[in-house]
Amino acid sequence: MKLFISLFITVFVSFAFSGCSPETASLVGTYAVEENGQLNEFIRIEQQGGKFTLSEKQNGRWLTPVEINPVSKAALEKMLKEPVNVSFTGLGNDNVAVIQVPKGWKAGRFECKTGVWLATILGPVDLHKQ
Repeated sequence: MKLFISLFITVFVSFAFSGCSPETASLVGTYAVEENGQLNEFIRIEQQGGKFTLSEKQNGRWLTPVEINPVSKAALEKMLKEPVNVSFTGLGNDNVAVIQVPKGWKAGRFECKTGVWLATILGPVDLHKQ
């Protein structure tokens, strides 16, 4: 039990000093989109030294990563043009964001079936975490 408590404190302190939360760090990973019934890798979030980056896969190769930051409630509400009354976690920049919400969450005509979606200027896209 002492080992568990020590490990928990170490993880909590490392997140506190890195400026990110365990929830935000949970977005790290590779995400796919469904195309013609198949899942294809599309977005990858990585973390190094407390900073997050996002890269997109095009033509079988990963593009140069861009830095992303936690998405605030105000920023998400501005993006959606409506109030957000659900707990969420998000990472993004001015062009794109990966948002984790409860499965089945709806905004306008979009329903997030997977619980993770990609916000782009072209509209929302359901993501599948690999």
